[in-house]
Amino acid sequence: MSEDTDVIIVGAGLAGLRAAQVLDAAGLEVDMFDTAAQVGGRVTSTLVDGFVLDEGFQLINPAYPELIASGALIGFDLRRFAPVIEFSDGRRTTVVADPRAGLVDAMRSVRHPALTVSDAVRLTALLTAVAGRPVSQLMSSPDTTTRRALLEHGISERAIDAVIQPFLRGALLDDELETSWHYSELVLKSLARGRPGTHPLGIGALPATLAATLTRTRVHLGEEVTSVTANEVTSRQRRLRARTVIVASDPSGARRLLGGGDVAWRPQTTWWWSLPSLDDSDRLRIDTRRRFLSSALDLSSVAPERAPRGHSLVAASANVVDAAQDEAVRDDVARLYGVGVAEVQLIRRTPVPRALPVVASPLDLRRTQVIGGVIVAGDYLQTPSIQGALVSGRRAARLALSRLHEPRRD
Repeated sequence: MSEDTDVIIVGAGLAGLRAAQVLDAAGLEVDMFDTAAQVGGRVTSTLVDGFVLDEGFQLINPAYPELIASGALIGFDLRRFAPVIEFSDGRRTTVVADPRAGLVDAMRSVRHPALTVSDAVRLTALLTAVAGRPVSQLMSSPDTTTRRALLEHGISERAIDAVIQPFLRGALLDDELETSWHYSELVLKSLARGRPGTHPLGIGALPATLAATLTRTRVHLGEEVTSVTANEVTSRQRRLRARTVIVASDPSGARRLLGGGDVAWRPQTTWWWSLPSLDDSDRLRIDTRRRFLSSALDLSSVAPERAPRGHSLVAASANVVDAAQDEAVRDDVARLYGVGVAEVQLIRRTPVPRALPVVASPLDLRRTQVIGGVIVAGDYLQTPSIQGALVSGRRAARLALSRLHEPRRD
């Protein structure tokens, strides 16, 4: 039987879209399938009562090399937040300034009671090294947990628990800092190089922009794939043959279609709140009193289109899936932003049990998985990030291209 297309991709998340983009640019015909009604996978946005909500708390870092290489940022209306982080208990606020031009300079500006002069000096030296070294050098040293690495660099337990853990837990979704130190280094390096932001249409604007670059790819949305082989995909509507197949779904989707194991996941819940219009609120806030929330941010401070006129949209996140915390989180948000509790109205709670794959040490950035002749892609094979998803997709596409350039055997 002859092939119906060159490559079939199962999954229209960032990994699948980047794979399709590379193959599309190479002049190949691609068919892409996804069960959802829109592209993006876990990177999606929804309009609720005039508020643009994302699937969990997600920001875009324009410094990601693979994001730059994709061309998606050209003309992309990225609204960046102030390079300032506030640690606040509602009465006292400690400011860490300019993490883009320096996590180093940022830590120099800290006047935190838990950060001694010795800790500040050691932390400055560590962040200078992370920001300045190439990734290959960072990855060449033995890996360990983030907490252990910080201790080995001479940072005190007190400074880790009071300053570093509250800062990193929102990015890693890891309250215990058990995440690979190499991955944490990559996170810190990206924050030193780029200032994260959002789009007026939410995080979903990113996959939509990637999809708009495709010219030879047929995207089949709302179509569930039921079986996959190395050269054939069957959905509930059709059966297609191709010279090669890529499964770019999440691990559970790959396991359903191909077998193999799942990965461990870290959860996150984001509470989306409507507040009266706020001033000077374009900075990440970290609660140092109850320490339940990993972060709170007024997304409408830089993208007012994300909220109705006269309202602010605050996303408050925690590394749990917990429906019983609504009122306590309302109190936290009211305290962090200095407004009355009655002025904080819940729009929606977004629990994401499978928010980020666990990144244990040692970190392996070279994985390209093939199961039964099927190429597999996803951020869980790289790093749980926009960068990781895009890199995985690009590597899958290059493997597919190498196969297509091999002599045919039929």
